[in-house]
Amino acid sequence: MNIYKTGDDYMIVGVDCGHTISGQPGSGATGYIKESEETRAVGYALMYYLRERGVTVIDCTNDRASSTQDNLSQIVAAANRQPLDLFVSIHFNSGGGRGTEVYTYNAERFRQAELVCENMAKLGFINRGIKNGSNLYVIRRTDARAMLVEVCFVDTQSDVDLYKRVGAEQIAGAIGDAILGEQFEEGLTMSQYEELKGMIVNQGARVDVLQNEVYKLQNPMIYNYIDNNMPEWARTAVQWCVDNGLIFGDGNGLNLDDTKLWTCVVIYRLAMSLK
Repeated sequence: MNIYKTGDDYMIVGVDCGHTISGQPGSGATGYIKESEETRAVGYALMYYLRERGVTVIDCTNDRASSTQDNLSQIVAAANRQPLDLFVSIHFNSGGGRGTEVYTYNAERFRQAELVCENMAKLGFINRGIKNGSNLYVIRRTDARAMLVEVCFVDTQSDVDLYKRVGAEQIAGAIGDAILGEQFEEGLTMSQYEELKGMIVNQGARVDVLQNEVYKLQNPMIYNYIDNNMPEWARTAVQWCVDNGLIFGDGNGLNLDDTKLWTCVVIYRLAMSLK
């Protein structure tokens, strides 16, 4: 696990899940989904993601306030009590548009803000770019460099469908990688991983049939390397299995027979179908 630092210090990030879940004074935009509920789904997943990577995370979320001004003041006060390296406020948009946009002070194009848009685009969201958020209270009043992320539009069906399909965990991962200055590489979520394992188990009988009916060889061919001796139909799948740590070689090579080649192909096709 990488431990992220700035200079000689561990990285400290403040995260705000926008608006109040109580609805006091307001719960944000509403449409096919409710903003304050989804900011917490993404925001708390983001906090967990960063903490797992050694980042110190300060929860700046405010759940109840007497007014909008009070809500914003409490958020900024929580942020400014800490020597943050970055402050991030999670929000959802409305107005019938599509995609993700990020607000910074004077539309500053720093690396993390740019990567949020780029990483979200990899998940299928339109990149609406970086906007001037100088008039936004949490951008203007926080001492640390700040960005406000509008994940998607709550009143656009296609955006909401994509949001639900991708899920808060992967969105948090995309934003988290951006905060850490990294390009997002989409992987399997835990639910997708469990689904893949289940599919592999369910395919076991079919693999057995292939083994018994097609590859009853007394002297099977052994493939130790991913080269021209290995059937072309299996090379990509075997390489994927090697790259993902599913099969290992030894000093004599991979030691794969035709049955094992077919097993690699089945696993690879299942993984690709989930993507």
